[in-house]
Amino acid sequence: MKKDFDRKQGIGGSDATRLYKGDWYELWQEKTGEIEGANLSDVLPVQMGIHTEDFNIRWFEKQTGLKVDGKQETFFHNKYPYMYAHVDGIIVEENQEFGQTIKEKVLLECKHTNAFSNPKKVADNYKAQLQHYLMVTGYPKIYVSMFFGNMKYEVMEVTEDKEFQDQLENAEILFWHFVEKKKAPPDYIAFDNFNSKEFSDGETIIPIIPRK
Repeated sequence: MKKDFDRKQGIGGSDATRLYKGDWYELWQEKTGEIEGANLSDVLPVQMGIHTEDFNIRWFEKQTGLKVDGKQETFFHNKYPYMYAHVDGIIVEENQEFGQTIKEKVLLECKHTNAFSNPKKVADNYKAQLQHYLMVTGYPKIYVSMFFGNMKYEVMEVTEDKEFQDQLENAEILFWHFVEKKKAPPDYIAFDNFNSKEFSDGETIIPIIPRK
């Protein structure tokens, strides 16, 4: 990501996680500039993940035999440019189909978590972030390269979940409506609200429709 990229100008993967968990109002305050986002420079798990990322990628390549071609790339949704994905890596995967070699681009996400975690916990905790990346890029799959403490390593494949992505897209469209209108959302909005194409904020019903 470019150093001058302003996270206030869009919705990224960590933002998607916060929306999924219902943390709307504080995120809205950050995006509208009412408050500053949390300073993560002294948060050890965050900084450890950042500083071990290059090694994580090299270890992934060694363990899987896959080559990571692009690193630290930022994508924007083709319909909603305020939705962005800052991905750790891009892989061109080759598969055999009907006797032909088919090349397909997939994503890589690096995680360094605690020794007591496991792939299921990682998948659950980062579900919205991973599906957000797949939704924004249009790619079908993402590899998650995971260090658990300093003794365990695993790779997990996560494929696109269209139903979940539809809900997430609805949530992000509505959230950005609040940002653009500078209208405060409720403190908490349950993710189950986004099975439909409209949302009531208690005063008005807001249609959730694609921007033409």
